[in-house]
Amino acid sequence: MNERRLSVTNSLIIINVVVFVVGLLAQRPAVLGISYPGGAPTSVFEVLGAYSWFSSFMQWEVWRVISYQFVHANFGHLLFNMWALYFFGPAVEFAMGSRRYLAFYLTCGVAGALFSSFLSGLGFYSPGNSMLMACNELAAYTGYSGMVEVWQMIPLIGASAALYGVIIATAFMYPDARISLLFPPITLKLRTFALWVVGIASFIILFNLDNAGGEAGHLGGIIMGALIMYIWKLRQRHHDSSL
Repeated sequence: MNERRLSVTNSLIIINVVVFVVGLLAQRPAVLGISYPGGAPTSVFEVLGAYSWFSSFMQWEVWRVISYQFVHANFGHLLFNMWALYFFGPAVEFAMGSRRYLAFYLTCGVAGALFSSFLSGLGFYSPGNSMLMACNELAAYTGYSGMVEVWQMIPLIGASAALYGVIIATAFMYPDARISLLFPPITLKLRTFALWVVGIASFIILFNLDNAGGEAGHLGGIIMGALIMYIWKLRQRHHDSSL
């Protein structure tokens, strides 16, 4: 009798939903994902798992480059990411196999976090005044006043960077496949959709619009996903030519 296993895509969705629901029930006072007396009630998973350069590499909590991918800010954030993962993930998982797909997904997420910090450190986008004040306050509270820069404390959460890597993978595998969007209500090729995604993320970053840090993470996932898929395509061609 064949035993049906839960797919990696469905497992990722379940984990993300469970983390979100439990996070609604278990909260701590925090500011920008860091425990802080008097801060707003925040999911314990965000406090323990949100990514920032400061928490991951200055406080040596390196697991955050993975854990941040399973934490979401609100229901809309979770719903969009999980719906897109459910739509795009199975095709990539089928083509790559479960283990490679999981490694691909997490690697794109890690790349998103690091690329977001990289662009922020270069000054491609800057936080607003409220975040600036919060970062300075947290630096003083944690004993790092004068030792950290604001960009190092900017938090990042969500599966979007990993998800955008998956979207790029589907565009590499099935460039002429067509998808229909709800907003705007149009049908277009996956190749065209991927170019739109890259263009929008780049535009928001260059002009420092709202969520520039998040879009920098998206772009990091896109770049890593494209790089891995380019290598995958080259190997596939080499394999085909050697037959």
